[in-house]
Amino acid sequence: MSNLTRHESRQAAFQVLFALEKDPKSNNIDKLYDIVLEGKDYDDYLPRLVNGVLGTKAELDEQISAHLANGWAINRINKADLIILRLAIYELLNNLVPFKVAIDEALILTKTFSDEESRKFVNGLLKNFTPAVAPKVE
Repeated sequence: MSNLTRHESRQAAFQVLFALEKDPKSNNIDKLYDIVLEGKDYDDYLPRLVNGVLGTKAELDEQISAHLANGWAINRINKADLIILRLAIYELLNNLVPFKVAIDEALILTKTFSDEESRKFVNGLLKNFTPAVAPKVE
């Protein structure tokens, strides 16, 4: 059996993180992996994403907050979009993927798990975020 693709790992990470966000007292991540993956094999990328986002959630939320428009607070962002942003920014800050890949993947996740307005919001925030972390292309 083959491992998940990086995209499938992101989708699974989103689902695990969303479940944990909905029920913070649930701490059986292995059980969530079983539910989300339905027995599929996975490599270390999935737990790296899940554990990385969980371990740096406060820092990721600070980064997101710093890029919100005036008058917006992080608690106004719906949970699905917030988790997608955390995943993308985690990957960017840890140089796991180029910024274009992080944005594209976040938009695909938004299309799958959210709506068109959210896609525009996520795209706008990430496009404003990337110059801070990505080298400028001359």
